Amino acid sequence: MKPIYLRIFDDLFEKIQSQIYTDGDMLPTELELQHSYGVSRVTVRKTLALLVEQGVVTRIKGRGTFVKNPCKATHNAIALRGFYQELNAQGKTPSSDVLTFEILEPDSIVAEKLKLAANERVYHIVRIRNIDGEPEMMERTYMPVALFPDLTLQVMMASKYAYIESKGYKIANSYQSIMPEMPDRELAKLLNVTPTTPLLKAISTGELADGCLFEYTINYFTLKQYSFEFIATR
Repeated sequence: MKPIYLRIFDDLFEKIQSQIYTDGDMLPTELELQHSYGVSRVTVRKTLALLVEQGVVTRIKGRGTFVKNPCKATHNAIALRGFYQELNAQGKTPSSDVLTFEILEPDSIVAEKLKLAANERVYHIVRIRNIDGEPEMMERTYMPVALFPDLTLQVMMASKYAYIESKGYKIANSYQSIMPEMPDRELAKLLNVTPTTPLLKAISTGELADGCLFEYTINYFTLKQYSFEFIATR
C-alpha cells in the first residue's frame, strides 16, 4: 500500500486534473487538510512539498498554496511522432544526453519482445531526454543490429525516428503500456527528482510497415514538463 502522503498527493492531483481546483485557486490550508484527511501536519507538508516539486502548485509565504498550470509539453500517445518532432512542434527545445551506447547479446525478455533469431545482437542505448535543458525522461532502448548496422552514438544524440526514416523504413505502429512507478536512487538522481517522486513508466515496442520490430523501449517520465494525451474512439 502507498504511504499516506502519496495517497493524499494522488487525491489532490486528481482534483486539480479534474479542475475541482483550477489555475490560481488556493488549496485548503494545512490545518484544513489535516482535518480533512485525518493526518498530521508533517504528512500534509510532505504532500504539499511533493506537489511543489512536481510543478503542480506554488507556495507563497504568508498567503497559502496555489494551483499553477505551467505550459507543459504534451505527449499524444496515439499520434506516432518522435521526441524531437513532438517538442519542436510545441515550441520547446529538446535535447538528448547519451549515457550508454553498446552492442550486446539480448536477454530472453528483449529477444522475445523483438522476435529475434538465435545469436542476433542488439544495440543497448540509454538516453536522458531534456526539455528546455531540464531532464524529463530516461529512455532505455534496444534495437536490432541487423536492421541498423551503421547506427552510431552521434545519431542517438539527435532524432532516432528521423534516422530510421532516412534509411527508407516506414514506421507503422508502437504498442505501448503505461504505469506509475517509484524510481530507485540512481534513476531519481539522473532525473533530478527525489526517490519519493512518482514517475510514469511507458514500455513500447515499435513496428515497421513490413512487420519487422525495430525497437523495444522503456521510458520513465517525471511529468514536470510533460502531460499525456489519449484519444478514445467508439
